[in-house]
Amino acid sequence: MAGIGYSVTIGSLQASSKPRQGQAFVRAITSELTMDGAGGRCTLELVPSDSALPGPGEVTTISLDGGDGAATVFTGIVLESRAAPDVGIISGGDALAKLARLDVSGAYEQMSAGSIVRELVNKAGGTPGTIEDGPTFPSYVLHRGPRALRHIHRLAEQSGFDVFTDGQGKVHFAKPKTGSADHSFVYRTQVLRTELRKPLPVIDGFEVWGEGAASSQGTAKAHWLVEDLSPIQGKAALGDDGAVRAGATGQRSREVKDGAVRSGDDASTQAKARVAALGARPLHGFIEVLGAPAVKPGDLVEVSDIPAGHPVEALLSGEVLRVRTVRHTLNARTGFTTRMEL
Repeated sequence: MAGIGYSVTIGSLQASSKPRQGQAFVRAITSELTMDGAGGRCTLELVPSDSALPGPGEVTTISLDGGDGAATVFTGIVLESRAAPDVGIISGGDALAKLARLDVSGAYEQMSAGSIVRELVNKAGGTPGTIEDGPTFPSYVLHRGPRALRHIHRLAEQSGFDVFTDGQGKVHFAKPKTGSADHSFVYRTQVLRTELRKPLPVIDGFEVWGEGAASSQGTAKAHWLVEDLSPIQGKAALGDDGAVRAGATGQRSREVKDGAVRSGDDASTQAKARVAALGARPLHGFIEVLGAPAVKPGDLVEVSDIPAGHPVEALLSGEVLRVRTVRHTLNARTGFTTRMEL
């Protein structure tokens, strides 16, 4: 097994764990990709040198190697450079940070959620990754005020999708992954810390109400207002087994009023999608392991060899969990670690 390593490029500045003449040296690296909040970020501590600190807007890439091969864990731009007496500090953001600063407006006819997201990503100068279609809206309006990222998050809520970037900086808009684990970690040898909890759900169902006369009068008259909204309503709930129960009402269902929904079928589809997204997060908390640069948001992970009777066993044994946030840290104090938030 090879040793731990890194490679950093910020504009014309280059640094690596095997430096060549004229290269900078990095003292500490933190990179994070997430499907929560305002997007991914990185922090780099540079040992002072004759080279000037990179300025805001410089393209930044970070690759890390835990000993089994290098992987690019972050691609973005410099948001801030600052100098301290003994270190230069670079803070960066990914493509979601660009979307969080972009003010947009627009109107769309017969466009899918994915098509709208793809257009917004392109406007922000980002690179689309996996962009699934999701529902098609007869009409959809983006108004100024909420930034492009907030509009995308709302489209994700309506579709039951996740939004995140990968190590190459591509923006993904897709339904939660299911199936077998992408990564497996051995509790006794790879897992450093865990903190897991299974809370009582605040929401266990959705009841979606739309508007218009599409369900009763046809799509050509979808813009008509009606007195009885019951045909433009759909509901779904999460069962005790984690399955989506279409047409059911949960004990703690949330009501959603969405003017972009114009038929009962669309309302039912959105309710089921929202509930499926709830079921994709059975546990909250984090797992911290020895450096694993291949892990990214949306990946599925499992932990094996948990000691019998250990408090974690009942929650984690046999479970495949989805990573919402991955944070890599490399420094002299802790070495290379990866924290996966669930």
